[in-house]
Amino acid sequence: MVKKEYICEKGKRSSIVIDDLSVEIKEGATFILGFAGIGLIGPIVANTLIEQLPDVKEIGFITSEYLPPISVFYAGVLKHPFRILYSPQNNLIIGICEVPFQIPTAYNDLSKTICNWALSEDVRAKEIVIFQGIPQRGIIDEYPVYYAAEEIMMEHLEKFGISKVEKGIIVGPEATVLNEALTNRLQAFALFTPVLEIPTPEGAASILEVLNKMYNLTIDTAPLIEQGKEIKAKMLELAEKAQQYQKQQQQLPGTKEGYTQYFQ
Repeated sequence: MVKKEYICEKGKRSSIVIDDLSVEIKEGATFILGFAGIGLIGPIVANTLIEQLPDVKEIGFITSEYLPPISVFYAGVLKHPFRILYSPQNNLIIGICEVPFQIPTAYNDLSKTICNWALSEDVRAKEIVIFQGIPQRGIIDEYPVYYAAEEIMMEHLEKFGISKVEKGIIVGPEATVLNEALTNRLQAFALFTPVLEIPTPEGAASILEVLNKMYNLTIDTAPLIEQGKEIKAKMLELAEKAQQYQKQQQQLPGTKEGYTQYFQ
């Protein structure tokens, strides 16, 4: 068995800036990364952890030449779009990226920087976790959680009641981070759940329930489930209005029964 010892090089166009050196990261931390993908699962999971972990503290940010010209703010306070936070009590590093990068190739450079920092003497992280939604059409009634991981981690993940994805591909920044982790000492795995093409808080709630079990957390997912119900209710209302409009169009003079004025 080949022992992974390679530590990746730092990206040439990305940097991690730690502006709070008073926080000491304990060895063996888990690095949770929430990227802005379909369903916004990553940012929803990361933001919920940030809101509910009592000791979490922002320690720095990630900068890159490829970040788009977008700023974010909460309650009027400007925030860096790609922030790094740490919870000493749970030994969790949380990275949240709320904007997509301008070009896909930027993620290759970014993943080198992330893994390089996670493996540095100042951090010595154990594993990286990413999330990705499985896009589905229509109303989703259940949000099972699946995983894909390095073989050495599979038996451990099965203990938490999640099933592996038999075959598939991962795309975007999550894929580049996982690929980079495969070449070094970091263990990496991905968690998946069904999502809509709009924010899907219920899917994030299912993933957070798994994280609760894995890392002995007590994150309250009830607010996310309620948000999901509200979104679902609005979707059903819009669908009903669309059907009513279609029926009205079918009844207009000059249109044949069973057809609308629209062609697809």
